[in-house]
Amino acid sequence: MNDQKESSQSIQNQVLTNDTHHSQNFYLSDHILRHYLRKNLDKSAIEYLDPKLMKLGEQAAKEMDELSLKADKHPPELTKRTPEGEKAERIEFHPAYQKMLKMAVESEMIYLKYEPDLKERFKGLRHQMGFAAGQLFAMSEVGLYCPLCMTDGAAYVLENYAGDERVQKIIKKLSSRTEEEVFTGAMFLTEKSGGSDVGRNITKAERVEGKTYRLTGEKWFCSNVNAEIMMVLARTGREKEGTRGLSLFLVEKYLEDGSRNPLNIIRLKEKLGVRSMATGEVELTSTLGTRLGEEGNGFKLMANMINMSRLYNSLTAVAAARRAIVESWEYLNHRVIFGKRAVEHPLIRQKFHELGSLHIANFLLVWQAIKKLDSVEDGHDEQKAGYRTLLPMAKWWSAETAVYMVRECMELMGGNGYIEDFIMPKLLRDVNVLPIWEGSGNVIVLDILRSLDKANGFNQLVKEMEASFGDEEFGELLKKETKQIKGILASISNDNREELEATAKPLFKRFIHVYQMHLMIEDKDKKSKKWLHPALSYMKDMPGEKLGVRKPLPLQEIENLIGWKY
Repeated sequence: MNDQKESSQSIQNQVLTNDTHHSQNFYLSDHILRHYLRKNLDKSAIEYLDPKLMKLGEQAAKEMDELSLKADKHPPELTKRTPEGEKAERIEFHPAYQKMLKMAVESEMIYLKYEPDLKERFKGLRHQMGFAAGQLFAMSEVGLYCPLCMTDGAAYVLENYAGDERVQKIIKKLSSRTEEEVFTGAMFLTEKSGGSDVGRNITKAERVEGKTYRLTGEKWFCSNVNAEIMMVLARTGREKEGTRGLSLFLVEKYLEDGSRNPLNIIRLKEKLGVRSMATGEVELTSTLGTRLGEEGNGFKLMANMINMSRLYNSLTAVAAARRAIVESWEYLNHRVIFGKRAVEHPLIRQKFHELGSLHIANFLLVWQAIKKLDSVEDGHDEQKAGYRTLLPMAKWWSAETAVYMVRECMELMGGNGYIEDFIMPKLLRDVNVLPIWEGSGNVIVLDILRSLDKANGFNQLVKEMEASFGDEEFGELLKKETKQIKGILASISNDNREELEATAKPLFKRFIHVYQMHLMIEDKDKKSKKWLHPALSYMKDMPGEKLGVRKPLPLQEIENLIGWKY
């Protein structure tokens, strides 16, 4: 009898129930991602990608958390001198970082985009395929996903110069499938004087001969500062104001003779999050660089890398928020409070209704931007304007909501969610950089406004939405909201900058919300309606936040909405 009593007490004295388990493969578990890929990629792409996603999905679920936490707790260290007093400029990483880099490059998330045969074979799909692997990877490791972003971005810029044999060799290195051979990339863009206002940059480049220049100046915020390949902006020729005087340079860590290119890493920055990768301040000291494109045209070329980085930023937001949701979902399915499983309580079901809906809305928004990039590359020029407007919208909104979603998931887990033994504190630190990287919120809103001036992107997105106006349940709301948004925009003169900027944020938030509902309607089919219908119902009521009696969804419908089997 006493033994039975002690056994009963032992069972009660635990955080989670005895049947606790976790996903063993993030790819297999995620119904929403898998369904989307099968719907949007052709059979050949799925057959090529599936084994790689299966492997990466298992690594992300089983091995990467431990590696990620180790790399976070043991950030890179800069060695400036050898014991003998010689200059070193060496950055050392924890072995866990290198192991994760190996997983990333072997997944082919970058390789399949630039290997010539695969690039041709999967024309119009390559970015969707690469980002599919990226979403799985970033669910466990956000820090290293930044250097991968820089690497892809550098290759993306350089492929415009693929006729150059030297450049072609560099692209091959940047997209290598082996950790031993891979080069990583970096973007040395911002300076003390301006930050996001690149037009205030003062770093200069003086011609040596041909396209070779010596660069002199400081770069203030250099992510992946240990990169072998750097894209660097500097002023050339006759002094011009703003971005018009900037040229873009390819800077290599090592020169052709094997010697080190003169470049002084002043220090590594101590950051709130993404600690596993090296961000530093750099002094260019007559650093040799090769000009890409024409003098004064550098920012336009660098914009291609910035836009790629914004896609990475957006996908990271989706991946991190997804991880937070499923982490808290798995936890609360095995946490007993007030006599029943936590997820059975209406307040918690209501919170998961919100979080699941926000995830689906952001997932479709970001993947629509990725899909548009593939479409533009495939020759659909009519998509350019829409992509130009959609991309900053996706970056801004996915980042802003990811911070909120991760915080809410931490609260759902209670005290344990706040403890460093779990992944949630690291996730929260990491996602807080996303609204800042690649243009902070206010800068992004200004960029959206510029896209309205220069392109017809807003009208193109509105035209897309008109296909959903006929939806029986939600079409009338979309039509009404769209008309109101267009009316407000039309009422403000482009010359009245004060009113335009003051109105922009709430207006664009509402437009994004309506466009996300359109994407849900468009994506709805026999299978996906299980998670899309409850998400649409939430989105329909969300803008007004009207008071009234609400009925929480049954647990089964919340499970359908989360779309996660573990």
